[in-house]
Amino acid sequence: MTATGKLRHVLDQAESVLLDFDGPICRVFSAVPAAEVAERLRRTYAETYGAAAQLARGDDPLEVVRQGSIQGVPHIEALETMLTDLELTAVELAEPTTHAEEAIEALLKNGHHLAAVSNNSTAAVRRYLELRGIEAHVSPVIGREGTRVPLMKPSPAMVSMALQAHGVPPENAVFVGDSVTDIEAARAAGTMSIGYANKPGKAERLGQAGATVVIEDMAELIQDA
Repeated sequence: MTATGKLRHVLDQAESVLLDFDGPICRVFSAVPAAEVAERLRRTYAETYGAAAQLARGDDPLEVVRQGSIQGVPHIEALETMLTDLELTAVELAEPTTHAEEAIEALLKNGHHLAAVSNNSTAAVRRYLELRGIEAHVSPVIGREGTRVPLMKPSPAMVSMALQAHGVPPENAVFVGDSVTDIEAARAAGTMSIGYANKPGKAERLGQAGATVVIEDMAELIQDA
């Protein structure tokens, strides 16, 4: 089966299409660099609690929070709130992913239920959707919250929550994500997955992680919805 035929088959089987937020829908940190956000998160935490050495290094602020939860750092819910505040600033200027909104419209037109499942905060995802006027198209929004930090992908928990809200079994759903953790979460939840390879080298990594099919442009969902 060709890649186009495989994508068609996946979408034909999927009643629900679950979308990761950062990547498939927009570039959250396009105007406010992720590395800067991660460093501000560590700095603010250190100024408040004097314990920044316990936080993960690196340029991904979501991983700072996720790894903090795994390591059991103190005040994890306060750390999550700090990140939410920074994300809410970032999404005000976030760059929409090319063809993402057209894909959302096409998927809806073809009868799919849509949801957002993200390690970004629920508040930030909702704010962005409201700014773009597409909040009614994507429901529910299952994002990171203080009590959900341990459930961040690659845990399948939030994927399963979206499926429960749609009333759709895992085998009739597909998760569109641009990271290995997205594909791992989909596999663990029992759904199909579409890897969105938006950067060089990602197609191979997402395929190796077990993506059902890989695309390089969200427009491919318009053509094959």
